[in-house]
Amino acid sequence: MKKREVMKKTAALLCGALAVWSCETTRLKTPPTYGGAVSEGLHEKGASGVLPFLIQETSDDESYGFTETNPVRVGGGREAGVRNEQRYLNALLGPNGQALEYQLEGSCCAFKVPAGGIDNEGQLDVYSVTWRGRKEPLKLYLNMYEEADLKAPKGLAAAK
Repeated sequence: MKKREVMKKTAALLCGALAVWSCETTRLKTPPTYGGAVSEGLHEKGASGVLPFLIQETSDDESYGFTETNPVRVGGGREAGVRNEQRYLNALLGPNGQALEYQLEGSCCAFKVPAGGIDNEGQLDVYSVTWRGRKEPLKLYLNMYEEADLKAPKGLAAAK
């Protein structure tokens, strides 16, 4: 009789442990941004757990972000540069408020940096960016080794 009770208690404990272990915590699909809410779908691609920068201006410069000679300078260096790139990209929208999809294409365009990088050399990261309704992706050039005021490239919008 005792063996049967021990087996029932063991089974109950195992079921309880499995129930606790299999519970999933509730998490927002789109985390809040610094300074306000973001439209639905903004974080579905790329780094969904990375809070975006708050960008308040759009650049008037046609080349800003679109050329290797005028990249977006997100800063952060080797420690936080990739995260800053994701924060920047997560803060952008298509021209009509569409959620962006982006993918790292690779790195290019080596340049000297005073400190950081490998052998004091940095490279720009090139991202392919698109949104619903856009057939050909845009290429954005991001510099994680230098900082500057962040703006949305001309033709894109900032999630406010």
